[in-house]
Amino acid sequence: MDVEVRHEEGGGARVAARGVEDLARLSATVAADAPADAVDGALRDAGAGHLDAGGEHAWLRLSWLRAQGPDAPGWLEGFAGMVSYATSRGWTSEDGTLVRAHVERA
Repeated sequence: MDVEVRHEEGGGARVAARGVEDLARLSATVAADAPADAVDGALRDAGAGHLDAGGEHAWLRLSWLRAQGPDAPGWLEGFAGMVSYATSRGWTSEDGTLVRAHVERA
Protein backbone atom coordinates (compact mmCIF):
# COMPACT_ATOMS: atom_id res chain seq x y z
CA MET A 1 0.00 0.00 0.00
CA ASP A 2 1.21 3.48 -0.74
CA VAL A 3 -0.05 6.72 0.75
CA GLU A 4 0.39 9.40 -1.86
CA VAL A 5 0.63 13.03 -0.83
CA ARG A 6 0.33 15.39 -3.78
CA HIS A 7 1.48 18.93 -3.20
CA GLU A 8 -0.61 21.34 -5.23
CA GLU A 9 0.01 24.91 -6.34
CA GLY A 10 -1.03 27.47 -3.77
CA GLY A 11 0.05 25.29 -0.87
CA GLY A 12 -2.75 22.73 -1.03
CA ALA A 13 -2.23 19.00 -0.91
CA ARG A 14 -4.18 15.80 -1.38
CA VAL A 15 -3.72 12.48 0.42
CA ALA A 16 -4.86 9.18 -1.07
CA ALA A 17 -4.13 5.50 -0.54
CA ARG A 18 -3.03 3.59 -3.65
CA GLY A 19 -2.57 -0.12 -4.14
CA VAL A 20 -4.54 -1.04 -1.02
CA GLU A 21 -4.56 -4.67 -2.11
CA ASP A 22 -0.76 -4.84 -1.67
CA LEU A 23 -0.34 -5.38 2.06
CA ALA A 24 3.23 -6.63 1.74
CA ARG A 25 4.59 -3.08 1.64
CA LEU A 26 3.77 0.33 3.06
CA SER A 27 5.22 3.64 1.95
CA ALA A 28 4.37 7.31 1.63
CA THR A 29 5.15 8.91 -1.71
CA VAL A 30 5.63 12.65 -2.07
CA ALA A 31 7.04 14.87 -4.80
CA ALA A 32 10.75 15.54 -4.55
CA ASP A 33 10.16 19.27 -4.20
CA ALA A 34 7.27 19.12 -1.73
CA PRO A 35 8.13 21.00 1.47
CA ALA A 36 8.10 18.78 4.56
CA ASP A 37 5.78 21.16 6.42
CA ALA A 38 3.23 20.97 3.58
CA VAL A 39 3.39 17.16 3.55
CA ASP A 40 3.05 17.04 7.33
CA GLY A 41 0.11 19.44 7.21
CA ALA A 42 -1.63 17.44 4.49
CA LEU A 43 -1.29 14.20 6.44
CA ARG A 44 -2.61 15.88 9.58
CA ASP A 45 -5.50 17.61 7.77
CA ALA A 46 -6.57 14.30 6.19
CA GLY A 47 -6.42 12.55 9.56
CA ALA A 48 -3.89 10.17 8.01
CA GLY A 49 -0.94 10.85 10.32
CA HIS A 50 2.16 13.05 10.34
CA LEU A 51 5.83 13.20 9.36
CA ASP A 52 8.61 12.48 11.82
CA ALA A 53 11.00 15.31 12.73
CA GLY A 54 13.50 14.37 10.00
CA GLY A 55 10.87 13.95 7.28
CA GLU A 56 12.18 10.48 6.40
CA HIS A 57 9.21 8.57 7.80
CA ALA A 58 5.49 9.12 7.96
CA TRP A 59 3.60 7.91 11.02
CA LEU A 60 0.26 6.77 9.59
CA ARG A 61 -2.93 6.23 11.54
CA LEU A 62 -3.93 2.59 11.42
CA SER A 63 -7.60 3.56 11.61
CA TRP A 64 -7.18 5.77 8.51
CA LEU A 65 -5.34 3.05 6.61
CA ARG A 66 -7.99 0.48 7.58
CA ALA A 67 -10.74 2.79 6.29
CA GLN A 68 -9.05 2.92 2.86
CA GLY A 69 -9.50 -0.80 2.24
CA PRO A 70 -12.52 -2.99 1.58
CA ASP A 71 -14.55 -4.79 4.23
CA ALA A 72 -13.62 -8.12 2.63
CA PRO A 73 -12.61 -10.83 5.13
CA GLY A 74 -9.44 -11.71 3.21
CA TRP A 75 -8.29 -8.10 3.11
CA LEU A 76 -9.04 -7.57 6.80
CA GLU A 77 -7.02 -10.67 7.64
CA GLY A 78 -4.14 -9.43 5.48
CA PHE A 79 -4.30 -5.99 7.09
CA ALA A 80 -4.14 -7.55 10.55
CA GLY A 81 -1.12 -9.54 9.40
CA MET A 82 0.58 -6.39 8.12
CA VAL A 83 0.00 -4.67 11.46
CA SER A 84 1.26 -7.69 13.37
CA TYR A 85 4.44 -7.79 11.27
CA ALA A 86 5.02 -4.04 11.70
CA THR A 87 4.53 -4.39 15.44
CA SER A 88 7.03 -7.24 15.62
CA ARG A 89 9.60 -5.05 13.88
CA GLY A 90 9.03 -2.06 16.18
CA TRP A 91 7.37 0.02 13.48
CA THR A 92 4.24 0.91 15.43
CA SER A 93 3.72 3.58 18.06
CA GLU A 94 3.70 2.65 21.74
CA ASP A 95 -0.07 3.10 21.90
CA GLY A 96 -0.60 0.97 18.78
CA THR A 97 -2.44 3.64 16.78
CA LEU A 98 0.29 4.55 14.26
CA VAL A 99 2.57 2.66 11.90
CA ARG A 100 5.82 3.98 10.45
CA ALA A 101 6.22 4.15 6.67
CA HIS A 102 9.29 5.16 4.70
CA VAL A 103 8.87 8.39 2.72
CA GLU A 104 9.74 8.01 -0.95
CA ARG A 105 10.41 11.20 -2.84
CA ALA A 106 9.62 10.94 -6.54
